[in-house]
Amino acid sequence: MTQSNEPNDYQRDFNRRFRDLSWRVERLETSQMPARSLNESFDRVYDEIDALEDQINARFDRLESENREMRAELNGKIDTIMRHITGQGNS
Repeated sequence: MTQSNEPNDYQRDFNRRFRDLSWRVERLETSQMPARSLNESFDRVYDEIDALEDQINARFDRLESENREMRAELNGKIDTIMRHITGQGNS
């Protein structure tokens, strides 16, 4: 009697493994993106990175400009103070 159950157990195990494998293949197939879609996604990411880089560069340029203006203003004030201290501005 045990011999008659062995083929059934083997068949059940085989069917179970086959279903599991089929399920895995189906899951892989449904989760895969077509190559074109994947390329388009990467292109969008690269475009967003480029746009972000442009924004950052614009902010750095603006900060450098503001920094130059503040230094020029500060240098002018220091020159005025130094002329007043040394008496060179009273001629």
